[in-house]
Amino acid sequence: MNDEWIERKDVQEMFSLTTKQFGRVMRNIKKRHEHDYYLWIRRDKDKKAKVYVSRECIDWLSEVYFNKEEHYLTAEIRFYKKKIFDLENELGIAHKRNKYQSFSLRFLPYFFGKNISTIHVALYRMKKIFPYPKHLKEMRLYVLKKKELNGYMKTILKEII
Repeated sequence: MNDEWIERKDVQEMFSLTTKQFGRVMRNIKKRHEHDYYLWIRRDKDKKAKVYVSRECIDWLSEVYFNKEEHYLTAEIRFYKKKIFDLENELGIAHKRNKYQSFSLRFLPYFFGKNISTIHVALYRMKKIFPYPKHLKEMRLYVLKKKELNGYMKTILKEII
């Protein structure tokens, strides 16, 4: 077997998990990333199944799933940004930075194609995780462009006082 796929028992030993705990972790991964290809099952001549786990899944487990120091979504965004950066280097694609604009709250549903209540829920959740300074601008709620907040966020919320 090449180093892209590692046997399940070896992965369990890496993270010191029981079989039951490992099964629970894999079910959680399947719920969160249902379209990702992270398991490979190979049958022997005796019809016994051997389960192999991809290297990317193991990296994700160590950097995101078992990382209790930072918020889950922040860790996952950082992990996938790193993967995108590595793929761009491998393929020789130039790294381009996103350009962020300031938006009024009333234009966000059109920009993202979502309902206004969905936008409010996202803003509320973001506000709970990432505190932000208060800002008064034309008596409207704005999402302003800003350099990094807490190292990972590119955009933060600004709310009227």
